[in-house]
Amino acid sequence: MKIAIVIEHFDPASGGMERSTSEIAGELVKRGHEVNVLAGSGKEGEGEAAGVKTIYMTEKKSSGAMRLARFAKWSNHQLEEGDYDTSLSVSMAAWGAVMQPRGGTVRETLERNIAIRGNGLKRGWKRLMVGLNAKQRLLLSLEKKHLNDERVKKVAAVSEYVVRQLRDHYGVASDRIVVVRNAAAMPEVSEEQKQMWRDAVRKQFNVPGDTTGVYLFAAQNPKLKGFGTVVEATRLLVEWGEHPTVLLVGKYGWGEQELIASKGVREHVRLVGETAEMPAMFAACDALVHPTFYDPSSKVVIESLMMGRPAISSGFNGASDWLRDVDGQPLRGFVVDDPGDVAGYAEAMIEVMKLDRYEVMRAACGGIHDELSMRRHVDELERMLEDAIEG
Repeated sequence: MKIAIVIEHFDPASGGMERSTSEIAGELVKRGHEVNVLAGSGKEGEGEAAGVKTIYMTEKKSSGAMRLARFAKWSNHQLEEGDYDTSLSVSMAAWGAVMQPRGGTVRETLERNIAIRGNGLKRGWKRLMVGLNAKQRLLLSLEKKHLNDERVKKVAAVSEYVVRQLRDHYGVASDRIVVVRNAAAMPEVSEEQKQMWRDAVRKQFNVPGDTTGVYLFAAQNPKLKGFGTVVEATRLLVEWGEHPTVLLVGKYGWGEQELIASKGVREHVRLVGETAEMPAMFAACDALVHPTFYDPSSKVVIESLMMGRPAISSGFNGASDWLRDVDGQPLRGFVVDDPGDVAGYAEAMIEVMKLDRYEVMRAACGGIHDELSMRRHVDELERMLEDAIEG
């Protein structure tokens, strides 16, 4: 098949949706398909998968409404004139025969960004600003238009959370939605290799021998992913007589460091910064803590489970489906529904380390590597793209 993949901005090195899109494109090429990525902006040659051709509208990224409108028109023209057999759009600003809102719906994204504001006044002000923002209004309009576009055959939801968004916000019919659970690409390594990484990282960051738990927090947007909750929960653990160590991976500025110091937990935190060695970071920790205010289906939780490490996350993360069994009981970690529930996260951080429970959760992570793999994810997307031609 000749396949077009449409994305608003494409920089695989930045991670998240863009990295996933690159992995999907690369896997489709390995299967013999011709794949063109149609990107509104990005820089040629940076992080592209082998064999994938990327067509950029422009190199410069812009947050303006006019640029967004231009992208919507440009991508439509590219799809109509490119002689493609089928197409996948991961942007709600553009249609595709299959749409996959990897970031969830725009409406839910805005609602959750408003929710992280501390009080009613701040939330009201943020809601007003969103309402006055021309780009956000256009995004909402394009999202509604494309979800009702007859050229869109199916919508691929990366989690049940996204299914609820599609139904609740836009009334998308169930027969138009297919759940294609999110995935990640992580190496399959031996327990011996994990132990080597574990020892090396803990030595490098001077993790004390009496630590009662090593927890990993990884985020490019710390505030949205619950950084404040992690710091407060660490403070509470120390008050309770615990000796936690938290590895912080990602971008952290002066504000985050000031919060750590003000809460008196600096000696319990290790600022790792940005790193390409995430498998080693997962191996070094006992559990991932990810109290996110919004994640359609967090890759970092999936990656943690693939590396055999339980996770603690929120009810606003589609990947939390992997942490509970069918009855909602803890399986591979804990779900603390409210990302602001500091005591709840502190208690879960203690509970996950109880030996009998921890070993059961570790064991439950085993054997699901293939189920969480990008290969499985692309299997399902490939079938949808083929069906869209026949449909």
